[in-house]
Amino acid sequence: MSPKQTIKHKYKNKSQHYFLLLFMFYGLMLFPCFGQKLRSDTTLSFNFSDLSQNKASVLVFFDIDCPICQKYTKLLKEINEKYQGQGIKIYVVYPHKNIDPVAFKDFKTNYQFNLPIYFDKKQKLLHRLKGSVTPEVFLISNMGITVYHGAIDNWYYSLGKSRAQATENYLSDAIEALIKGESVRVSYHEPIGCAL
Repeated sequence: MSPKQTIKHKYKNKSQHYFLLLFMFYGLMLFPCFGQKLRSDTTLSFNFSDLSQNKASVLVFFDIDCPICQKYTKLLKEINEKYQGQGIKIYVVYPHKNIDPVAFKDFKTNYQFNLPIYFDKKQKLLHRLKGSVTPEVFLISNMGITVYHGAIDNWYYSLGKSRAQATENYLSDAIEALIKGESVRVSYHEPIGCAL
């Protein structure tokens, strides 16, 4: 190896080293709950940093006792089935300390809800994302950027008041835009649900 090649080789290794350090630093900044493992009602668990492995992730703050959450179980399953093959993963997050395994089992049976529910007992994820109600969704890119958050759609327009069916599908529209590499037109819609 010539002196010129040696210098180039050393510079390349140094550049790679700096890039790795920079990536780790920004990884910690973008995924602030790095290392926080959330367990679920199944054998699955995840760290917030794992979201970088998906094309995008949908985090849904969800309460099995919230009537509005109960109404959205079917739609959440449909969204998961539609987009999971395209690298979009849904994480249903229960942001409460008290967990009753029997109540969760009954809920899943009654609503035929097959998605894992992750427990944010210490509410670190809730506070970091500043969630306020259930259901409330956060669409997060694999770079850790929240590209949309708020309501799933406009089915509910006030507590206890809903349309016969949704006429605007905020979350699905945002996912479609992200998949196509387009900007999400509206990044926030006020969520309607049970206060946290």
